[in-house]
Amino acid sequence: MWMPEALDPDISLYRAIAERLRVDMASGALKPGARLPTVRNLAYDMGINMGTVYRAYTLAEQQGLVSKELGRGTFVRDVTGDGQALGAQSTEAVETGPVDLTRNEPPFVPLDAMLRQSLADIARDSPLDGMLEYGHSQGLARHREILARWMHQSQGFDADPDRLVITGGAQQGLTIALGALCNPGDTILVEELSYPGVRNLARFFGLNLKPVQLDEQGILPEDLDRVCGESGARVLYCMPHAQNPTTATMGAERRTQIAAVAQQHDLMVIEDDVNAHDDHNGTSGPDCWAPLASEMPDRVVYISSLSKIIAPGLRVGMITAPPSLFDEVLAASQTTSWMAPPLMAELASLWIRNGTARDLVIHRSAITAKLQQTAAEVLAEIPYRWHPANTHLWVPLPPPWSSREFVETAQARGVQVSPSTQFAIDPATVKPGIRACLSEMPEARLREALGTITELYFEPPRPQSFRM
Repeated sequence: MWMPEALDPDISLYRAIAERLRVDMASGALKPGARLPTVRNLAYDMGINMGTVYRAYTLAEQQGLVSKELGRGTFVRDVTGDGQALGAQSTEAVETGPVDLTRNEPPFVPLDAMLRQSLADIARDSPLDGMLEYGHSQGLARHREILARWMHQSQGFDADPDRLVITGGAQQGLTIALGALCNPGDTILVEELSYPGVRNLARFFGLNLKPVQLDEQGILPEDLDRVCGESGARVLYCMPHAQNPTTATMGAERRTQIAAVAQQHDLMVIEDDVNAHDDHNGTSGPDCWAPLASEMPDRVVYISSLSKIIAPGLRVGMITAPPSLFDEVLAASQTTSWMAPPLMAELASLWIRNGTARDLVIHRSAITAKLQQTAAEVLAEIPYRWHPANTHLWVPLPPPWSSREFVETAQARGVQVSPSTQFAIDPATVKPGIRACLSEMPEARLREALGTITELYFEPPRPQSFRM
């Protein structure tokens, strides 16, 4: 049976396997019609995840190198010619069209084989009665206990399972929080650059948004104090860790200052912590942090999710609230969806128990780190912000660039990025900047796109452009 050897260490493992397949076909080591090892067998022989082999075979199929026959296996295709066609194809195939750096999503990880096995395990070992029936709006007790342990291990937050509600992702959690805390016409405070979904929900609920200034550590306490006094607002929505879009992260002192302002103005806080996945093992250092919910548990509605850090389609989120607000939170949950799907929560619980969740976090983090390293090399000459938990970068723009001008010029050169105005609560007051999301693509293509950003940074905008 075929075994891929001498793999290229500079590209993703699945791409390296597909590339070795192409090379062995071109050299004649693999003959047309040869049957390849099964995904399971090759993964076992190589000591790697089945998903990696599955993705490699899928890529090879897309390139016309192999064919999959249901019930029989994967076979080397009979490619005619002198081998030039094979030699010309590569796993780093040339792609056309603009490079899209606007999609803020975690790195792709093939989960087909893993998901099939996990669903089989659930069918064999888990009590399925009631999984498709109406259940408790909080979610099953055993799921809440497992998710609470995960929050302790990953977020450093000791959640009470009895005051935890399982949601269909963080977006539903935010919907619940706003529904529980706000009435139509209320004003809520928001970071001046923020997650666009909060603007959509504000329109839905009839809420007014008031921006609060932020720096590299998030919300400025003095401006929060000022805006609270001027607006009389009693609710703040913020993302203290790896903020979207700026990547800002509050240090311990800043969190204490924000807590003091909240206490002074009787402010309730909605904390969005979807990017948290640090291991809180008692170590100290700049990367150690604790949620605002730990700083002021009586004032924070805390939202987290597994979607960003484990799998986007795993729509399992968590929301906790102080005892004084829990009934309102539970009622809002019942109003929006009644309950999160128990079967989805069962899958999440299984992956947490058997270590799959942690493995996926580590794997996605490794991919992100490699992408961030590429960005660091290409963007070394310009000041930009990043965080290890983010798959995006934030680039403040120098004058006379406006966000709109930069985005339009980058688009004309084949690179799509997002302007600061897309995230602004008040577009007229925010400084120009762009968000660039790092996507897994051929490295040369990513380097070229980031190189375009660097070049534009030092170029003057076109005189005929207008600025925003």
